[in-house]
Amino acid sequence: MKRMSGWQLIGVIGGILGVFLFGPNAFAGDPKVHKYRYSEIDMPVSLEVGTVRTPEFAVKHEAYLIAVQAEKRLPFHEMQCMMALATGPLEKDGCNKEPLLQANWAVLDGMHIVAQGTTTSEGDDEYTNKYMFKFLGKFVGEVDKKYVVEVTFTKDGTPLNVTNPHLIVISVRKH
Repeated sequence: MKRMSGWQLIGVIGGILGVFLFGPNAFAGDPKVHKYRYSEIDMPVSLEVGTVRTPEFAVKHEAYLIAVQAEKRLPFHEMQCMMALATGPLEKDGCNKEPLLQANWAVLDGMHIVAQGTTTSEGDDEYTNKYMFKFLGKFVGEVDKKYVVEVTFTKDGTPLNVTNPHLIVISVRKH
């Protein structure tokens, strides 16, 4: 039996660890992995005034969040103000940019509205190293039913288009 050198052994162990640590996410194509579990919908959008409609998707879990995800490509505080994420007097202080991310949303089962709402004028946010999330709303669906999400942007948010905005519908799985 041939013995492995120290470098070969390190390579084999590193490869095994890589498969266990990165394998499940490296090959995940659908649904896309997000900080908030898995998304059923992840589509680039323009934040111009108008309506965006997602493709139909089957619900696999009951609880879902609807959000706009934006890359941190503008100064943090400016983006926070423009996405209507700033809350309280300290964060709002110095907001020389008005909130641009304003929308109405609805979840449809065929022609039937299952849930609907309007974005808040502040908060409902989360941050990662790379992204800012503005949560538009949440809904509870029936497992195995098919839904469509419609978002109507009511204010011109095109200055935020440089942040590569995506409309995402995220399943919130209970473990």
